Amino acid sequence: MKKIILFQLVLLLSIRALAEGAISFETRQVPVNRGGEDDGTVCLRFYSDMPSVPYISVADFQQLMLPGTTIEVTKTGKGKYLLEGPFAKATVNTTSEQFSSDDYMAFTNLMGQVQEGMDNVGFGGSPFLRYNHHEMTPASATVTFDFSKYGIDLRGDEKAVYFPFATISDIFSDMDFHLAGYNGEKVIVLTGDDDSDNVAKLEIERAKELLEAESREEDMAAFCYAELCFVIDHFYGMPGRSPLEGGIKNDGLDKTLDVIEHGPTIKKLLKSTNTKEYFFGMKSLQVLLQDGGHTNLMVDYNLFMAQAEEDEMEEYFYEEWKDSNKEFEDTYPYLYQPLMDLIEESMESSKREVISMYRPSTSDQTYYKEGDTAFLMYDSFGPINKEAWEEYYDNGCQGETPAIDEEYKGDLSVVLDALKQASEDPEVKNLVVDLACNTGGDFDVLMAMSVLMGGPNYYYSENLVTGQRQISYFDVDSNFDGVFDEKDKDVKYDLNIAVLTSDVSFSCGNFFPSMMQDMGFPIIGERSGGGSCAVHPFITPEGMQFQISSARDRLANKNWENIDGGVEPNYVIDVSSGDYSAFYDVNFINEIFRSRSLNPSGILSVINRGGTNVYYDLFGRKLANPAAKGIYIVNGKKVVK
Repeated sequence: MKKIILFQLVLLLSIRALAEGAISFETRQVPVNRGGEDDGTVCLRFYSDMPSVPYISVADFQQLMLPGTTIEVTKTGKGKYLLEGPFAKATVNTTSEQFSSDDYMAFTNLMGQVQEGMDNVGFGGSPFLRYNHHEMTPASATVTFDFSKYGIDLRGDEKAVYFPFATISDIFSDMDFHLAGYNGEKVIVLTGDDDSDNVAKLEIERAKELLEAESREEDMAAFCYAELCFVIDHFYGMPGRSPLEGGIKNDGLDKTLDVIEHGPTIKKLLKSTNTKEYFFGMKSLQVLLQDGGHTNLMVDYNLFMAQAEEDEMEEYFYEEWKDSNKEFEDTYPYLYQPLMDLIEESMESSKREVISMYRPSTSDQTYYKEGDTAFLMYDSFGPINKEAWEEYYDNGCQGETPAIDEEYKGDLSVVLDALKQASEDPEVKNLVVDLACNTGGDFDVLMAMSVLMGGPNYYYSENLVTGQRQISYFDVDSNFDGVFDEKDKDVKYDLNIAVLTSDVSFSCGNFFPSMMQDMGFPIIGERSGGGSCAVHPFITPEGMQFQISSARDRLANKNWENIDGGVEPNYVIDVSSGDYSAFYDVNFINEIFRSRSLNPSGILSVINRGGTNVYYDLFGRKLANPAAKGIYIVNGKKVVK
């Protein structure tokens, strides 16, 4: 009799579960790899209708990403939940499949791992830099994600809310590489450290298995495509270079692929259960979203680079990587050839090599002086020699700051060396920061460098996710004594500083001249190469990494103009012939410095006076086409002839 009653009770519960739309699931305790170290387990759910796609409760995810914190969940109605995190609140509706927060950036803030109490903005945590605050306009904004548009199900019970693991990781991920992924065996937590910026590095053997797998499960393939569409629709920064941007903004990626040339084919590849076809689909989409280097959807390349030395990259692209895509040359030639062209273009360094040939120094030099003008040849912002800087600060900032290390030619030590040499040399009055071959790098170095040179300690950016403008402020330990205080403001270098750019100057190489120009420092050379968005990393539901230009931090100048189009120099040097000798002609450079000191206001007034192909000198006097070398105003721009 008891067995019959028990059976009836189980049957009743099953019927009730079906009536309420419940779906059966199994739970698994999955090992966690945190930044390369084993760190216990976490509970994942696998529902019967999507057996390959892991789910996690929001409370468990919060504890996973920011240990010691949690999210309190209260059921407020049928399918409705209130989520109270450590910094803000959110709501979830598992019926309409919506997530909403009046302070999304605070709710998803993981930056306390970098600096206690800081807001959710980018910062690498270098010891010589400290986040101060940011100003948001408007002060608050509501963000709502409607997952029903993507067929992504949010699930819940009486006590908890469950997101697909990849979905909640995507909405919490930040620009300092705090994110997590599930690779089919383990949960990998990236911690933002240098050795923890690529999920494949931490589980290299599993990464190889993913790279070599022949097929994918159908439910996983469908979910990967849905999640990719969600990420691109909400987090791609729209820098202004992709032909898809208008379509994505108005209709979303999925519908845009339906109407563009070859779009349906790319969608088919992205949804394919054949792994190679999926890889090729991501690479084909990369061609359409190419934005100079911040977006990289080539997941197989990222897996390879986790196990390769940097000098193996070219060999890989021209041998192994090209061979792995060879089968698509005949099948989809209209997709294959643009991809090969993109790779050829990205591997070319001829422009940098040409510019370098005109430099008055050898390739291993970072400082050069001629007369009263010195050059800081700076080809990359970072990476910093983090170990050396941390050791210096851990030892109480005793002795000299870290010296130049040949392995870290973009370190702040290179900048300090140039400033020291120039300021201690009684002959030197001018310092040119040569970014003509600079392709970007580390934000921390850029901000410290700006302050040390008399530039701003803040930057302007737009958050396209929230619709807010933001000004983010930082403090620099300018005297490197381990204390952020008023004494830092006493550090000044009595130098005239200008910035030299070319269209190679990308990312931070574009960001720095924009900041300095806003403060009135002269920019010389060619329009810089753009790159206005921060890099935003993501991990696919299968455990493969990619990155996009971030909508959370699209850089602007003081007029709130997107700077992806590059920074127009105050003094344009015509290099259309391929001759960059004027970049390093000290007489020309000195004429610029002299003209600014003699007639700074006159220069600005002349800019608007130039007619078509009419030459003016820097004092506004109209000239015939001059034969003499010099700086002139032509068509409203300063041109070196």
